[in-house]
Amino acid sequence: MLRKLAAIGVLLLVLAPSAYLAWRLRAMPHLGYYHDDGIYWVSAQSLASGHGYRIASLPGEPYQTKYPPLYPALLAVIWKLNPHFPSNLPWASLFAWLLLPPYVLMVGALVRQYGFTQKEQAVLVLAAGLSPMAAVFSVSLMPELLFMTLFLASVVLAERASEEGAARWLPLLAGICGALAYLTKSAAAPLLFTAPLCFALRKQFVKAGLFFGAMLPAVAAWQWWSSAHVLRSWDLVSLYYTNYVGYQKYNVPWSDLPLVVWHNLDGILRGAGTLLTFDVPFGSKHLERVATVAAIAGCVRLARRTRKLQYPLAALGVSALLLIWHYTPEQRLVFPLYPLLLMGLWTELGNVAKALRASWRKPARPDRVAARVGAGVLAAFGLFLVFTTGFGLFFFLPDLFASYRSDLEARQPAYRWIQQNVPEQANVYAYDDPLMYLYTSRKSCALPIPTKLLFHDDQAGIHRLLVSIPDFAREHRLGYLLLTRGDFYRDLHEQGATQFWDTVEASRVFVPRFQTPTVRVYQFRDAGAARASLRSGL
Repeated sequence: MLRKLAAIGVLLLVLAPSAYLAWRLRAMPHLGYYHDDGIYWVSAQSLASGHGYRIASLPGEPYQTKYPPLYPALLAVIWKLNPHFPSNLPWASLFAWLLLPPYVLMVGALVRQYGFTQKEQAVLVLAAGLSPMAAVFSVSLMPELLFMTLFLASVVLAERASEEGAARWLPLLAGICGALAYLTKSAAAPLLFTAPLCFALRKQFVKAGLFFGAMLPAVAAWQWWSSAHVLRSWDLVSLYYTNYVGYQKYNVPWSDLPLVVWHNLDGILRGAGTLLTFDVPFGSKHLERVATVAAIAGCVRLARRTRKLQYPLAALGVSALLLIWHYTPEQRLVFPLYPLLLMGLWTELGNVAKALRASWRKPARPDRVAARVGAGVLAAFGLFLVFTTGFGLFFFLPDLFASYRSDLEARQPAYRWIQQNVPEQANVYAYDDPLMYLYTSRKSCALPIPTKLLFHDDQAGIHRLLVSIPDFAREHRLGYLLLTRGDFYRDLHEQGATQFWDTVEASRVFVPRFQTPTVRVYQFRDAGAARASLRSGL
């Protein structure tokens, strides 16, 4: 009875901060923070309205062939119940937060499976559930918590299925969970191979076949559907919005693969380290890398001790994809590795504490001094984690989301002007293009920044891309542009926004129609003027 009460207490403690944050942000003023969340939301609207699985916000409404459909299908239920935006956002906020409890419960099942004591389980569940990154996902329309719940369910069930006397249906159920995880995010693809490999290493070939057979239809079906409906155009917008494979080929040619791997390796170390140390506001690069290396060492130690390989091999598969991927593996992309790395870090810290205790028992004074210093370092690290967790949850995140609320309020007059003065059939450039569509019903797209320019730190290439906006507007038939001082915060930050703002302001082909101190709306004059402007050296 006491154990159940303690478990319930831990769960409530884990959920309370994010629940408070979700309540304060129930109107979702931060929608569009990731850009992907806005795309998921408009794709769900398209499903709910009977127009198919499309990106409703883009000119031409292309099919959504980039993101698997499970998460948008669930969001579509909210659009069905309340098709009025933004009054349906509180229901979306509730749905997002309700994905946190099952994620926390699956982390609890994982740490129990790895044999941690009850106290250790409580610490690890608290750390995973109180992570500022988990809190962000619990108030955002991102699929990470749903994905992690299904992903962890798959590896936990697969590990249990490998035990002697396990029910025959367990590998089948594990494969179904893997299939659902894949239909939530394609990052689950390595499970199709790593889980059967684990079974095969134990000579459990029937179980390997059951898992593979259960997961394969979902992978094959999504690949077939997306291949059949993907745009065949190789322009930048089509690749970025609809074609993962095409955008990968565009950004990572074979000659650049070593550079990308080296860049992404450091990205994994830093992204995972930020998750482990919760130092969102502080960004201590060296601490992030050291924490990740220690966690990896602990994962190896844990795998050797327990002989449980399902999650470690799946994590290796995900890491291999991240190393060659065209995006830097920041916190969100590394999140599938987080529970394993958390267990690994705890294991390694426990091993260090064991060594310090052994050193303390030695009679030599230098050994005892070293043990005392080491204990002080461990205590300081623990206090740092407690501080950064509290700071992130109660100060950093509220301030961050307050800034997005202010940004939205600053854009609202421009949205109202566009809705009242821009023809319904006109297309509009906007950095946060899903929000443009949601608030004005005007089709919109942004200017994607190819990540190969960022990998090479190609400032000249970035400049050429930004000043090509007249040609970009003509190519995609954009009649208007919405610019804000905060544009490009996801990739180029303030410098890119300023350069783009100055380019448009100096151009003769964009006529100002509406302006505030931080937001401007321009009308694109015509294609002939755009070519003349480019020749003049803009």
